[in-house]
Amino acid sequence: MKSVQLCAVIVVAAGGVVGVAAAQTTTEVGGAVLRFEVYNPLTNSWASSLGDSAPGQQIEFRAVLSYTGTRTDLFALGEVLYQPTISNVDNTGTGAQADQLGTWRNGGNGGNSVAGSMLTQAEGILPGPILSGYGRVGYGGTAATATGSNTMTSFRHVNNSDAAPDGSWIRMAGNFVTLWPGFLPIVPSAGDTNRILRGISAQQQSRALNSTYHIAGTQDLVLFRQALILSDDGAMREIHISSIPEAFRRVANTGTDDTRFISWQTSASDSGSHRTLTPTILPATIWVNVPSPGVGGVVMLAFARAVRRRRRS
Repeated sequence: MKSVQLCAVIVVAAGGVVGVAAAQTTTEVGGAVLRFEVYNPLTNSWASSLGDSAPGQQIEFRAVLSYTGTRTDLFALGEVLYQPTISNVDNTGTGAQADQLGTWRNGGNGGNSVAGSMLTQAEGILPGPILSGYGRVGYGGTAATATGSNTMTSFRHVNNSDAAPDGSWIRMAGNFVTLWPGFLPIVPSAGDTNRILRGISAQQQSRALNSTYHIAGTQDLVLFRQALILSDDGAMREIHISSIPEAFRRVANTGTDDTRFISWQTSASDSGSHRTLTPTILPATIWVNVPSPGVGGVVMLAFARAVRRRRRS
């Protein structure tokens, strides 16, 4: 796709940089991958899956974003809105415990302007250990505050509650977003758009406007880290950690275009003029109480022999 981009112009006054002229918006279909990873303590590394997990175990997970498009001039992330989800969770528990998330750092409120409220890059990048608090990593240009109704929190969904799909879920978003995000009507209301805008945000200004907290680069950007503490349920289950495609920002906040995108900065003076449309999401998988391949093979062989004996009889 060909596009024309205007160079951003830094406006300079006697007191220094006071603003940056907006570059022309460009678009690209695809070009971004949001992937989720889980920490494997046996290999001391992040991976796309974790097997042989046990009841009561705490499993660290994170969200990582990469640009995968064709442009070579992109400078950094502009903004991405998303809402992490965990499927097939135990929302009731056997005994006193259900699946739980780790503690939110600073109660889920914070941003770059709030000291100690964001996870550091080291906490997001390095595997283990268990952290004392969880949430966004680094990209805190948009503050999560109680007064803005976007304190990071979690919601439980069972049997299609609050417009969720089938199954049992934990969803992470701002405390305002009680409804599962979805496709919006042609003319969405403020409440409709807030179901997206109050999600989890990773955002930053241009380096020219705020060099103190700016993070350059477009590959393997760690955005978020949390932990799942498994319940005492001994049943075998397969859990997926992902995000909701409809939680990404819309091309038209109040218009008819429901296409979703992530914005990227094209230079040190740009705040995010390039948009990658319809991003790809790669889930992480956790197997709980699933037998090892050797044990599983023995079980399947015994089952097959039993079926053959019944057929012969």
